[in-house]
Amino acid sequence: KGRVLQLFKTLHRTRQQVFKNDVRALEELVPRKRPSCRNVPYCDAPTQKQ
Repeated sequence: KGRVLQLFKTLHRTRQQVFKNDVRALEELVPRKRPSCRNVPYCDAPTQKQ
């Protein structure tokens, strides 16, 4: 969980640096408030919970 948060923060800082002079790009790349159902990973061989 900590590694994911660290990666998110790093990506956020990188995005801000890459687009620092492009206000329009920064506004359009704001993360969605509600995650999409399509972001759920697909598994060819799901396992059943026991």
